[in-house]
Amino acid sequence: MKKEFNKSFYFIKGGFMYIKKVAVLLFLVFFLSLSVQATTMYELSLQDLSTGSEMVVQAKVTALVKQWDKDSSIIYTYIRMNIIDDLIGDDEDNEIIIKQPGGKIGYTTLHVEGTSQYTVGEENMLFLFTDPVNLSAFQTLGMYQGKYMIYEDLTGIKRVRQDNPSGVRLIGKNNNKAVETGDDLTLEEFKIQVLEFINSKKGK
Repeated sequence: MKKEFNKSFYFIKGGFMYIKKVAVLLFLVFFLSLSVQATTMYELSLQDLSTGSEMVVQAKVTALVKQWDKDSSIIYTYIRMNIIDDLIGDDEDNEIIIKQPGGKIGYTTLHVEGTSQYTVGEENMLFLFTDPVNLSAFQTLGMYQGKYMIYEDLTGIKRVRQDNPSGVRLIGKNNNKAVETGDDLTLEEFKIQVLEFINSKKGK
C-alpha cells in the first residue's frame, strides 16, 4: 500500500487573499493566547501506550514536510519514516507518515505544546493510531508521549527516552501515583516489556 502526500500548497488570488491573511492572523493570535496555558492531557504508562496503539514500530526519520491544511489556516508537519521493526501492525509497506500540527512555512510559525521534535536520521520507537482525517497517515498516541527517541549511552548500548516538552500539564489516572513509562530502558528491554503488555491484552 503506497502512501503519498500532496506537496503542493494552497494559494488564493485577489482580494480574498487579504481576507484569508487576516483570518490566519486572527487564528494565530487566538492560538498564541491559548498557548500561554499548558496543554493538559492524561499521563500514559508504557502499558497504556502498548495496549492502546494500532501500530508500534521502530522507525527512522527520512524526511520532514511542512504544509498548510486545505483551508490555509493550520500548518502541519508530515514526518516520513522507514520502518525498521514492526511490533504491532500489518502494514505491507516499509514506510509510514506521521502527521502532527505545527511547523514553519515562510515567515509563519505555529507551535503546539505537547508535540514532539523530529530530526532526519534519528530513530524512534513509536506508538501510533490512524489520523482521523488523512487515513494514510498516523499520529502518536498521547502526542509526545507516543514517541521515544533511541540513543546510545556512554557504553554504546541503545536506550530509549521520551521527549520532555515545556508547557505540558499531565494528569495522573491512578491517584497521582508514579507512572512507569519505560524511560531510559535499553531498547531490548523496552521491546520485551511492550510485547509482554501486548500479549497480556490478547490473553496469551
